[in-house]
Amino acid sequence: MIAASNNVDEFRDLPRWLQRMIPFISVMLSLLAFSYALYLYNQESLEFVQWVRLIVFTMISVVLLLSAIFYFFRAELAWKWLIGGLALLPILLLLQLILFLMTIIKMMIDSLFQGSLPEPVRLFIENYPSTFDIVILAALFIVGLLWLIQKLKKQKTKESEERLWRTNHRL
Repeated sequence: MIAASNNVDEFRDLPRWLQRMIPFISVMLSLLAFSYALYLYNQESLEFVQWVRLIVFTMISVVLLLSAIFYFFRAELAWKWLIGGLALLPILLLLQLILFLMTIIKMMIDSLFQGSLPEPVRLFIENYPSTFDIVILAALFIVGLLWLIQKLKKQKTKESEERLWRTNHRL
């Protein structure tokens, strides 16, 4: 109930011209998502990843289209659906992250079976760290260590002050 009222308050805080533009924005974003979904569908060979993208973009387009339709019945509901449709975009980012991790894992497994390091890892080891990098890392380590010591000292001082205050107020 509280979350719903916050979305309504957010909608009411928007400028009036933006409130009136929500159906137009929803329809335009829906058309863009549908056109990309059709583009993906018309590809020669769809892999599993493209099918997932196709499904997610189709869901985004349907939700945004429903947002435009709901505007005529209840504008606050249209705002919620617009935000909900756009909230599906992180799924695509997560999909890309999973693909990236799977590529790294595949490269590691291939290199284990071949008995050699992958090319990017080998180049990294050969070129890193230089003496300049070691100096920078050492300086960052020292600064971090000093910061940590300072934080611990402040925490210890604060605890001792609290103990002293409590002992003084007990008497």
